[in-house]
Amino acid sequence: MKPFGSTLAVVGMCFAVAACMPPPPTTVSKEDLLSSSGFKTVSLNTPAKVAAFKNLPAHQLSRKTYKGKTAWVYPDQNICGCLYIGSQKAYDAYIKKATAKMMRDAVKANDSDDPYSPTSMDNALDYDWANDPEAYGLYNDW
Repeated sequence: MKPFGSTLAVVGMCFAVAACMPPPPTTVSKEDLLSSSGFKTVSLNTPAKVAAFKNLPAHQLSRKTYKGKTAWVYPDQNICGCLYIGSQKAYDAYIKKATAKMMRDAVKANDSDDPYSPTSMDNALDYDWANDPEAYGLYNDW
C-alpha cells in the first residue's frame, strides 16, 4: 500500500507543477496574418489555377497585375494548398501587422534575465553615474 501512496504523491506533485506553468505562447502564422489583413483564400479547383499556382514562387508574396489592378498573391503549398490574394490595401495592412509582430517578438526576446543577452546591461546603464560620488572615487564617509 505504501508504493501506491508514494506514486500518488508524485503524480499529485507533477500536476501541481504543471498547473503553475505559464500557458504556451500563442504563435501567429503568416497565413493567419494574411487572413486577418484582408487576403482572400482561393481554392485551386481548375487545371488553369493549378498551373498558375505552380509558376508562383513558393511561400513568397508576389505582386501581380490582374485586370489593370495590383494584386498580391501568396501560394501556400503546405498548409491549405491554396492561394491567398489581396489588394494593395490588404498588403499594407499585412506589412503593418507583420512589422508589429516582428517588433513584439524582438522585444520579448531581448527582455529576458539572460546575462548573455545584448540588452541585459540596459538596466545597469540606467543608473545615474553622474550624481554618484563613489563613481568618481569621492567617498563621503572618509
